[in-house]
Amino acid sequence: MHTTMKKFLQRIFGFPLAGLMAVFILNQNTGSYQLAIIGNAFAAENPPIIIAHVAPTTGRFALHAESDRRGAEMAIDEFNARGGLLGREIVLVSRNPTLDAGQASRVAEDLITQNKVGFMLGAIDSGVAAGMSAVCQKYGVIFINTNSSAPSESVENAHRTKFVFDASAANFNHALLKYALANRKSKRVLLLTEDDAWGHSSAAASRRYISEYGGTVVGEVVVPAALPDPAGVIRQVAALPADVVALNISGDNQIRLFAQIDPKMLERQSWVVGEVDWEELYPAPGTPRPLYGITWAWNLDTPGTSEFVARYRDRYGHTRLDYPGDVTHASYFATKALLAAIERAGTTDNHAVIRQLEKTGWTAKERMQNHPAYMDPVSHHLQQTIYIATWHSRVDRPELSQVILGYDAPEKVRYEQERTTRLESFADTPHYAP
Repeated sequence: MHTTMKKFLQRIFGFPLAGLMAVFILNQNTGSYQLAIIGNAFAAENPPIIIAHVAPTTGRFALHAESDRRGAEMAIDEFNARGGLLGREIVLVSRNPTLDAGQASRVAEDLITQNKVGFMLGAIDSGVAAGMSAVCQKYGVIFINTNSSAPSESVENAHRTKFVFDASAANFNHALLKYALANRKSKRVLLLTEDDAWGHSSAAASRRYISEYGGTVVGEVVVPAALPDPAGVIRQVAALPADVVALNISGDNQIRLFAQIDPKMLERQSWVVGEVDWEELYPAPGTPRPLYGITWAWNLDTPGTSEFVARYRDRYGHTRLDYPGDVTHASYFATKALLAAIERAGTTDNHAVIRQLEKTGWTAKERMQNHPAYMDPVSHHLQQTIYIATWHSRVDRPELSQVILGYDAPEKVRYEQERTTRLESFADTPHYAP
């Protein structure tokens, strides 16, 4: 961090600020004041580029939000270590939008109109992402959806100013359902769906792949997003004849659900979980996950992975999540993509940065995956490798519990609906140059 800024903030907050980046936790009452101070303090020199990290730090995605922020921090630190961007330091501020879409929209409005942030990234929850990104589009603010996986994020809820960097449940289920149904004579599938935007969007996308791979949907159990009765849900599933259970339940709800399942039930049926994040596995190593999808793992034998893990553990190895997962990996690369696009554009003007983001791509080696990744300019959704995994519980060494069973190239798991996405035109997107 710039010495002048660090000394000034130490006077304001009363404690030393370590490292190259400041993270400000904003709330409804103090957010505007803190950012106004920063702007006034640096009016005489190049003002910082302020990026707001928005993710629910309370509720079932709290651990995911922390992992997501860590990825952003690592990327921003790299750029600040070599002088920032366009002669300006990059400052990350954090705001909790909660899991209420209406509240999330109000938070986005405040960050733009009151706090004057330059860019937003985060989300985790797809309902939050949809609400906040709609507000961002209204003002022309670029919104980087680092980690929310509803298929609707890149179709119905896509925007010119939004870029989606996580694989969607459609990508995951495309690969997983093919794998699960391939060697089964009986292919009766039960959908187990979370009653929210992500759950319904994911289940809708799954139906097509179930049919494509010879399966038949025999029913759907829709459960409240709060999952008040996980044991009752399991009884509902057990009462229906199914060979495969296609599960789209997110966050800590997965831990609560699988903690109740009799292992014999998992022997009789194939349980397919559309997406499982490290934050749902590592903290609860004794809970099973038979088959699931991810985009990256700390123990992949891919170039750059071991070095990335070492950097992460050097910084966060003393914490509960002492190994990184796919959430941190996705946020790290999403943030790097934004910063690199600003650098290539030579300006923070949103239209110029958007055009650069639409050209984003990495080789497999650069991305630490097995295939190249690229931004689809039609849907603004990153196309990337999908890994099929299972969890062989090792309570003594939980970091070794995850086993990779295979992987698919981006073109094999493409969500075809994205070809129909319609983004706002540049003419209909306001200019914004923070």
